[in-house]
Order: sequence, then C-alpha cells, then structure tokens
Amino acid sequence: MRRNKAWFFRNNALFEGLPSDTLDRIVANAETRELRKKRVIWTPGDPVDRLYLVRSGVVKQSRVTNEGRELTLHFFAKNDVFGEVAIFSTGPHTTVAEAYDDCTLYTITRDELERLLHANPGLAIELTRIISSRRERLESRLGGLLFKTAHARLAGLFLELAQDFGVRDSRGIIVNLKLTHKEMASLIGATRETVSFAILDLRRDSLILTESKRVVVLDEDALRALATG
Repeated sequence: MRRNKAWFFRNNALFEGLPSDTLDRIVANAETRELRKKRVIWTPGDPVDRLYLVRSGVVKQSRVTNEGRELTLHFFAKNDVFGEVAIFSTGPHTTVAEAYDDCTLYTITRDELERLLHANPGLAIELTRIISSRRERLESRLGGLLFKTAHARLAGLFLELAQDFGVRDSRGIIVNLKLTHKEMASLIGATRETVSFAILDLRRDSLILTESKRVVVLDEDALRALATG
C-alpha cells in the first residue's frame, strides 16, 4: 500500500513539480481511509480539518435545503481533491460528504497542508485554480435552476458528467457513473418525474441512450445546443 501511495502522489497533477523530499513527507504523513459504500465522511457541523484525495471509488458531496430536499453539489472520482475549504475556513462543514461507492481516500491535515502551501507557492496556485474552476461550474449549474428548462439542465449535466466520467466507445461517450433518476433530479433541482420524462424525450431524439443506470451521450453537439439555448 505504501508503494501505491507514493505512486499516487508522484503521479497526481496537483503535486507535479514538487521536490522529492517534499513528496516523501507528504507520503509519510498522509493517512489512508478505506470506506464502504454509503459511509459518511463528514456532516454539517463537523470540523474542517483536512484535505482529501480520492485514490479509488466515488465520493458525493451534497447539501440539504431548508425544505428538506437534497441538492447534490459534486461527485469526486480517482485523483480528485476535495475538502479544500480546509485552506480557508475555520468554521465547520455545511455540507454532507459520503462514499458513493467503496472508496480509498488519502487525507492531509490542515496543519500539514498549510505548511506545504507556505513552502510551495505553486501548489497553492494549483489548488486555487481547482477551487475557482469548481465554483464556476457549480454557479453555472445553480444559475440554470432559475433560467433554464429541465431538459436544458439535464443536457448540461450529461455533458458535465461525460467530461468527468466519460469513456468513449463506438456509439459515443459512456458516463461511467450509475445514477438513478432521483439522483439526477437532485443534481439539477428537479423532481424525479420531470427527469424521467426529460430522459424519454432525449432518448426519443437520439441524443442519449440509457443502460444499467448509465447514460451514453450520442450527440454532444445537440446536447450542447440544448444546454446553452
């Protein structure tokens, strides 16, 4: 496992260019967590005290609204970093993070992360870029809740998931993440019934296929036109 951990950090883009002695320290201090599916990583009120990296599996981050509805914010897969609020926040978590599948995670404590960032400005810049990109994507998706139809929001979601989890085959792009209609609804702020009807329409128009809870994107251009139109 230690060899696997060293390989992971040395080949993760976030740590690219760091000196060997710095990488050795990260490998020595990073903790390993093995989580079964549905295991909670943090809940609202838990302390923000560490950064997480996904070695394997998928993690879901969500928020429960005042009305009791779940809004899914992000899915994180292999090589992704999350919990980056540990850099800035002194307050508790306001979201829920859980293992969507069986996961192996590496964690870096807030104190160790701060030391790394002070000693390696390039690492701080890369983390800032990740945070900014993630925020822009989330704001774009949330903005669509007000101004776009469910069909447009769903098309945008499938394009986003294809970018993060897509595997190309002869038909198009397989979104290699199994989602129920209810889970899709929580990602775009719609009801399960609305998502089910929208998927039927997208399938009828040959924009997507569905198989075993996976979506296959058949026509990226048409989906993009729908998402932005």
